[in-house]
Amino acid sequence: MSAGNTGRAFAEVSSQTGQPVVIVVPEQAASRIWTSRSANDVLLITVDGDYTDAIRFGETLASSCTGIMPEGGARNVARRDGMGTVVLEAVRTIGTLPDIYVQAVGSGTGGIAAWEASERLIRDGRFGSRLPRLFLVQNEPFIPMVRAWTAGRREILPEDMPDAENAIRSVFADVLTNRSPPWGIQSGVFDALTVTDGQMISASVAEAQDAYRLFRNTEGVDPDPAAAVAVAGLIRAIQEGRVDPDAVILLNITGGGYERIPAEVGVVTKPVDLALQGGDPMEQVCREIEKRLLAHA
Repeated sequence: MSAGNTGRAFAEVSSQTGQPVVIVVPEQAASRIWTSRSANDVLLITVDGDYTDAIRFGETLASSCTGIMPEGGARNVARRDGMGTVVLEAVRTIGTLPDIYVQAVGSGTGGIAAWEASERLIRDGRFGSRLPRLFLVQNEPFIPMVRAWTAGRREILPEDMPDAENAIRSVFADVLTNRSPPWGIQSGVFDALTVTDGQMISASVAEAQDAYRLFRNTEGVDPDPAAAVAVAGLIRAIQEGRVDPDAVILLNITGGGYERIPAEVGVVTKPVDLALQGGDPMEQVCREIEKRLLAHA
């Protein structure tokens, strides 16, 4: 069970292995769950709301319905280790730890993963002894972690998310709009930024749009909207003098190539199995899910 970008990865694995998976996403994100072959063992559920609503509903499903295990989010060490392979591959190629690590974040789990992977590489001893500085980017106007970091707080307060619904509707990349990130918990995002002498950065919609076009024209591939936000954040950080452009910078492009994938690989969009509204009784939802999972089994 998963929500968001990870859901698409789970769907692809399920399409290849037959492992039953329940994916919960916001209604407007259903079209983003596609695979390279038919995903007949995926149960796709949409909810009315944003990504945080989908995550919370998924957690409720896992605690209410028989036979469903949550994928764990930031608490899942396997998920963090998977995200950390970006750092491992970069260091294998570069030969050393980067000075700066840049990623756009919704929950910030990718930043935690980069920190943990870098700690392991330092213990290895062959790739340097200094942690990369984390530069984590959120897209305006939804920037709760930027506001909390600027204020020096371990807590994200309601005033860090003013008019959250409209702010979420206004961003360039809605996958970056988690309202409950693992910010202040032990070894969470706040600690990752503190230990690495990192920073939170924001990028406007206009900056993300410009960064999208720049990356597409320069690299020849369209970046995921979240990746465009990361590019915009890096540009802003360099322009503001926060990052030395001559530093060794690892920019995590978390996805892209969507314009080419249909022609080069082929895409099968997963049909929605259950479209739920806020008033649907959980018992009824669980019975329907269990029935469908049994049918797949």
